[in-house]
Amino acid sequence: MWGLLLSTIVTSAADSVNPIAITQQFVLQGMVKKPKHIWYFIIPTGLTNFIGGFLAYFGLVAFIGDLLGTLIQKYGRVIFTVELILGIAFLIAVCYLILGSQLKAMKEEFFCTAKSEANAEEQAAKKIKSVSPAALIALGTGATISELSTALPYFAFLAILLNYQLTFLQVTFILAVYNMIYTAPLMILYFIYKKSRSKFDRFYEIIKTQMTKWADILAPAIAGLIGVFLVFHSLSLLLK
Repeated sequence: MWGLLLSTIVTSAADSVNPIAITQQFVLQGMVKKPKHIWYFIIPTGLTNFIGGFLAYFGLVAFIGDLLGTLIQKYGRVIFTVELILGIAFLIAVCYLILGSQLKAMKEEFFCTAKSEANAEEQAAKKIKSVSPAALIALGTGATISELSTALPYFAFLAILLNYQLTFLQVTFILAVYNMIYTAPLMILYFIYKKSRSKFDRFYEIIKTQMTKWADILAPAIAGLIGVFLVFHSLSLLLK
């Protein structure tokens, strides 16, 4: 048990310095309406890892994989047809985003004489605090799942954990220790922000300005890539 606890501490400490999660919170921290709302990002991040550990240890991951395999065998054509429709929907969304961006640019150009630069900056500063708790929960959960492909320490921890025969309470304790250490840097970053909030907010305003400039390019590009992938993947399986 002591060997498992030591392994838990080492792997969680290595996993906790994942630059992706820290960077995400660094950006989001200055975009929440209230500083304490960032806990809606931190807690789901830890809980997602916690639940993932339970699913892996008690064999539910393999069960879900087998279930999905069975569903694909029975309803493969229906699933891949839905995937094709989603891909087409993403491609339509790309056209909508590009058209909307062009219309927005034309509107701003038409009304630019009616707005002063100072007023525009004031509006941008107000909009920076715009990420809701619900969005933070979704981001925390989704980001943790998407980062699994780069979370080598987490998979090493699960491999070690699966070699032990533990009770439910023991598994709960080990997973709680792992995720407390894993989320520790995110908690520390929150308290640092509370101490130096004004400096962080100035930096976030710069980030917000750059994000606004690139959003009109990145959003259609990402949606287009997803749409192309879904269309080609579904067609390759439907045409077999």
